[in-house]
Amino acid sequence: MAIKDAFNKMISYFDTDGVSEVEEELSSKKQEEPVTKSQQTSRPNQQQQAARASQPQQPKQARPQMQAQQRPQSQSRAAYAERPYQGQSQARVSHDYNDRRATSAPSASSRREQYQHAAHQEQTTIALKYPRKYEDAQEIVDLLIVNECVLIDFQYMLDAQARRCLDFIDGASKVLYGTLQRVGSSMYLLTPSNVSVNIEEMNIPNNGQDIGFDFDMKRR
Repeated sequence: MAIKDAFNKMISYFDTDGVSEVEEELSSKKQEEPVTKSQQTSRPNQQQQAARASQPQQPKQARPQMQAQQRPQSQSRAAYAERPYQGQSQARVSHDYNDRRATSAPSASSRREQYQHAAHQEQTTIALKYPRKYEDAQEIVDLLIVNECVLIDFQYMLDAQARRCLDFIDGASKVLYGTLQRVGSSMYLLTPSNVSVNIEEMNIPNNGQDIGFDFDMKRR
């Protein structure tokens, strides 16, 4: 029995050593596994950090290039945008100049028309008449009605007919506020009210007779 107990003790001793060794191996393995896991986890983290560190450097290097490329594009766009604006400004200037020219041209033409119209109104017409019969006196009065001056020459009429014509014309001139003036031996000037005539005094034969009748008129 004593031998068996000693033998069992020896077996148990060796068993405990093996168990302790196994436990030590297991504990060492457990310690190694976290280390390896930590190393494995640290390695991806280091790789990610290295990748992150390398990634921002690329945009930093690419940004100046992109900026350098964008600057000419922006400048070209600005120049292209300025060109239409310059063209529009030139078109506006030419349009304004054409408008001013168009407005000034009618004003100049209207001024000419007004000047011509005023000159036409101020223009005075003198008609020269050689009455041969009494009925011609009515035509002379009609000219006075339209504000025309009439220079009458009685050289082709008899004395009696000339007196009748002068009487008729003199009465019509007073009604129409005209004037009848003798300007020659057989010539008389009939003027409307808006025309004044200054005649120098002349030595006319038989000037003292009534209304200036001249009995020395030419006859035919």
